[in-house]
Amino acid sequence: MSMHVSEGTKYTANLPWPFAEDQKDFQYSVNVEPARVPKKTAGGEWGANIVDLGRDDYLHIMKERRRILEADPSRVQILPGMMPACWDLLMYYLRDLAISHKDHMQLDEDGDLVRWQNHLLGTDQTFVVGVESSLPYDPMTFLGREIPDDLLLVKERGGQLHFDAGLVTFAAAWSVTFDAGMSFNEIHQPVPRLTSEGITSRAEQFLMRLPADQVFRRVNWTLSASGSRKLDISLEELPEWGQDIPRLLAERDFGSLQLRIELEHFIRLPMSGAVTFSIRTFMASLEEIKTIPVWRDQLAQILVSTPEDIATYKGISDYRAEAATWLLN
Repeated sequence: MSMHVSEGTKYTANLPWPFAEDQKDFQYSVNVEPARVPKKTAGGEWGANIVDLGRDDYLHIMKERRRILEADPSRVQILPGMMPACWDLLMYYLRDLAISHKDHMQLDEDGDLVRWQNHLLGTDQTFVVGVESSLPYDPMTFLGREIPDDLLLVKERGGQLHFDAGLVTFAAAWSVTFDAGMSFNEIHQPVPRLTSEGITSRAEQFLMRLPADQVFRRVNWTLSASGSRKLDISLEELPEWGQDIPRLLAERDFGSLQLRIELEHFIRLPMSGAVTFSIRTFMASLEEIKTIPVWRDQLAQILVSTPEDIATYKGISDYRAEAATWLLN
């Protein structure tokens, strides 16, 4: 498959295309690789930074994130004992942002006294590390209101990793309230083949051995029948999106289907030793993907070759064949 870079739209220019250049069929793999390495694609380039502010949609995403957090504070779950890790998370990301996006963000530190400025959002906050009353929100919520990524923290307990803190506003058919406190294995049990083929166990071992001086990433994908780039398709919002697939099938509007891509970063935090993985959700409609022939053809092939049990888990079983046909016609 030859690589031809197109100009793309603002939604495809930084899209982390989830398939290898020569991949022709569905493949189940952990696909973990070093982070902060830019990758060219047929639509543009992605991956230079841990936090991708997007192409002109950062303000829209952050407005939606803040709206959800204010309407439903339960989207933030912090179990007892996790606050030190939340502070560690906040400072790690603010330092990274100040380096990666120095034209828009600035961090000044004087011991534990910190001033954070985000000129894109108009944030100008001075606080003392470890003193929650010096922030308008807990440290995880403060960070979540500054970046477009969902945030999860896991810690080892009893020889297993447990999801003990998180801020999640853009979940794909799961609930942070329900999953908080679960073990890594319990969370991934419903995913076909992950446990039986040993993928869950290998992934957990990888996270438990994650070094503090390296950052890794992986990309996951599915299709979403919720148009208008609806990011929040959590279980909390099921009444809002539960009829999207029947509506799509009735209207035959396959061009509005969204390829929903999740870019995950894995980081061992330097002070607490907790492991965080962030989830940045990207979307591009099939209409947009169809304008990039190499993507159009590859996605159609992969949709058709996806095993039925995995297609059912992803929620695409009822329309993936028709979506593939639409792409190629």
